[in-house]
Amino acid sequence: MNKMGLKLLILSYWTPKSLVRKELTDVSNQTTMALKSLIDKHESRYTVNTETMIPKSIEQQRSIMAQTHAVLVQRLEATIGHEEAVVLGRKALFAVGEELGIRTRIRLGVGDNPKDLAKAAKILYRILGIDFHLEWLNNSKAIATVNRCALAQNYSNLTCEVLSAADEGVIKGLMPNVTMKFKEFMTSGCPKCTAEIHFERKERGK
Repeated sequence: MNKMGLKLLILSYWTPKSLVRKELTDVSNQTTMALKSLIDKHESRYTVNTETMIPKSIEQQRSIMAQTHAVLVQRLEATIGHEEAVVLGRKALFAVGEELGIRTRIRLGVGDNPKDLAKAAKILYRILGIDFHLEWLNNSKAIATVNRCALAQNYSNLTCEVLSAADEGVIKGLMPNVTMKFKEFMTSGCPKCTAEIHFERKERGK
């Protein structure tokens, strides 16, 4: 096992609080900026109050981020309508997530093995306060389930629908030949969030 692979293994079992705070700040900044940029394109006179208290804990940091997401998504919907908000919001957030996934893949040395995907995803979801499980049904399909989400209490179903695109982008960035699509959300009354993951095996010589 190389040094980068060892880092992935260690962090999948234990993630320092300092790293959680740092990565959570980065995720918050990137996702918030993407939503604000969309609103600014369609409503230049609207300004979002970015003055927030300094979080005393990681839990509070997550809560502030989730509340900001909810406000911005709601404003986006009010500005351009529900359907456009979902389409444009998901497109912007998918791009943010994919870039995050690519950076994580490089930093942690994520390989093409599905086990690496599970480890890396576990680290990222731990940072967000999400209990994430991945079950491979066969060589090309898996089901991802979320039984607990620290963000859900501040999210509406619309917020989940838009922000879940960031999760799907992360998976694509971590492993380009893998796609994920959420099918159910806790915010819509389901007992858990579920997503389908498809793994396209590379042909030899390609």
